[in-house]
Amino acid sequence: MGRQLKRDSLISNTCKHKGLLMMAIPGFAMMLLFSYMPMVGLLAAFKEYDYTLGLLGSEWCGFENFRLLLESKDITIRIVRNTVLYWCLLTTVGTIMNVGIAILIYECTANKFGKYSHMIMIFPTFVSWISVSYIAKAFLNDGNGMINNILSTFGMTEISWYLTPKFWPIILLVVHVWKNCGYGSVIYLSALAGIDPSLFEAAEIDGASKPQKIRFITLPMLKSMVSINILLALGGIMHSNTGLFYQVTRNTGILYSTTQTIDAYVMNALSSGSDLGSTAAVTLFQSVIGCIMVVSVNWLVRRKDEDNALF
Repeated sequence: MGRQLKRDSLISNTCKHKGLLMMAIPGFAMMLLFSYMPMVGLLAAFKEYDYTLGLLGSEWCGFENFRLLLESKDITIRIVRNTVLYWCLLTTVGTIMNVGIAILIYECTANKFGKYSHMIMIFPTFVSWISVSYIAKAFLNDGNGMINNILSTFGMTEISWYLTPKFWPIILLVVHVWKNCGYGSVIYLSALAGIDPSLFEAAEIDGASKPQKIRFITLPMLKSMVSINILLALGGIMHSNTGLFYQVTRNTGILYSTTQTIDAYVMNALSSGSDLGSTAAVTLFQSVIGCIMVVSVNWLVRRKDEDNALF
């Protein structure tokens, strides 16, 4: 009897919300096609892949591909170090910039400056990474690059940017902030729009200044959103933006010591015809570490403040 009631309730809810279910079908289809079906390719990490035999016909090799990854210690340590450190740098600076831009625009809602400035800041998001790589080259190119022209104008020594690894962490940070922070601030603007205006009015009556209202009202209200975004970003701690680290650097070998991340290494390996099994092992390693990081950090956050946990 209980099962029959549950079945009838399910059918009734399905019929009642069939419009919403129809709207969800494209999303489910995309998730199936691009998130779940490609997981079959993880089998390549445990096989000695042969292009003539295909994925299912290739022979099993167990954890041999992972052993080869761990044996090349110099490369593995370098790309893992670069990936994690860049994630920490870009996430920290990006979050601060996103929150700062959102607060500045929110405080400028009384005039048109906030609206139009945000439109301008969002524009770089829609510029392709290929175009960004050429923009970066226009600034950094030897001889006729904009920055070198400025240096030579002031009598300073020109710099071969694409041959000098030490400058690239700052260059990549600037490019990342320029391209992503305008769009990244949108989610914090939506959170700010949900703050009860009476809180600011009460603080103003009590004599609070603008910085005090930001410190004691705005920032605490954004804490939960910041926590959730960082937890979600932790899933990609072993991933990096291929466009940023592969295309903007133009895959220059001399820069690998400070620019090559795991994703750039995999892209380079695939384009040079390396073994598919080894590269699949690298990507599986990335995903497993990311999953462990999300679950572990979410558990720690939940123990401290359940409201800021992701699940």
